[in-house]
Amino acid sequence: MLRSIFRISSTIHHIYSQADQSKHSNMLLMKLVIFIDWLLIVSGKRKVKLGFQNFTGRGADYRVKLMTGVKIIDAHGYPVETHTVRTGDGYILDMFRIPSSHNCKEDGVKPPVLLQHGMISVADSFLVTGPKNGLPFMLADRCYDVWLANSRGVRYSKRHTKLKASQDAFWYFSWHEMGMEDLPAMIDYILSATKQEALHFVCHSQGCTILMVLLSMKPEYNRLIKTANLMAPAVFMKHPTNKLLKMFGSIILDLKDESFFGPLGIIRFLLGVFCQCSKFKEFCAGMFMLGSEEPSKLMNLTAIPLILATHPGMISTRQPKHFLQLRNSGKFRPYDFGEKRNKKLYNQSKPPDYPLEKVSPLSPIQIYRSQGDTLVSRKDIHTLVSKLDKVVLNIVEFKKWSHTDFIFSNLIEKVINEPIIKVIDLFENKTNRD
Repeated sequence: MLRSIFRISSTIHHIYSQADQSKHSNMLLMKLVIFIDWLLIVSGKRKVKLGFQNFTGRGADYRVKLMTGVKIIDAHGYPVETHTVRTGDGYILDMFRIPSSHNCKEDGVKPPVLLQHGMISVADSFLVTGPKNGLPFMLADRCYDVWLANSRGVRYSKRHTKLKASQDAFWYFSWHEMGMEDLPAMIDYILSATKQEALHFVCHSQGCTILMVLLSMKPEYNRLIKTANLMAPAVFMKHPTNKLLKMFGSIILDLKDESFFGPLGIIRFLLGVFCQCSKFKEFCAGMFMLGSEEPSKLMNLTAIPLILATHPGMISTRQPKHFLQLRNSGKFRPYDFGEKRNKKLYNQSKPPDYPLEKVSPLSPIQIYRSQGDTLVSRKDIHTLVSKLDKVVLNIVEFKKWSHTDFIFSNLIEKVINEPIIKVIDLFENKTNRD
């Protein structure tokens, strides 16, 4: 079947190249080409292999054939690997790795650093700003072994040993399961692959939520975290000021447990092409920032086409529902299933609080917050700080610095990335940087 589809695709591509140049015929053929290409991709399903996957190091050889983080890394001339991990509950996750850099002049072991993305995001979020501003590239240039996580549900980690993503049961998870299953599986794999005893951790938003779940519920993992660098950690959520969150919160809470987004491949492709045009970049920035009240004035507009080509990452409806539960309760605790099921799961009518007093990595936790973040408020950050043992609070001085500016701002190199690298360097005694 795959060969037949390929022959059809090749024929249509040839017809398209020879076709009348009228808008109508071109549009019809383009739609057919996109559909056949998509069918070619999804029909090539193979048996899942775990461990190190991409032996060529070329972005085009990755199993996902649209724009990917692997292609972005390769396009910038960095070596790239993909690694596949299976969680205890059967989800199959892909991680990306930048094992070295031509700009690294040091010999010896490279300390591993794991970067964890936030909700509706993917590993690519750290890569789209390019080698000058992107934290993974900057870390690789400073001689670190860089790993990028992809949580369950996103297009790189949308596989399971028994379930299909088309089944609602595949989506019966929140960020609690990511903290209990995804993150420990990835950490264990990285430390085994690198033969290291601990790693550095960098996260944004929900990525920090799942770290707090892991370290509080499985405190044995604290000794495996050298430094924890938390950007806009979405932990306590009692005081968000985001108007869209308030407007649609009750609607989201009523959604059944399923995928929050439908098929996005074709939409990503079209937006990626459309937003390459400079005169449309402001419009595309506004489109991407629909989750915020207005587009950030500090956003890196050159990254917009890549952002739209790779985002949003698919999520379960339970993830935003879980955050809304935190807003309503003012607590940081597991998912509330209702009194009857709570009693079976937790032996009480309400979920217990996560034991944050058990969170104690090998160095003080670094938290980065801003005044302009309408999702993670100053009050909620200070509540988190009060629950933790050793914390260093870093405040971004830009008043308009938004929740997504921690990842996509045109100023992240100096405002966020260099301070994070300095913390990691100090732990590794790499203090003689130029």
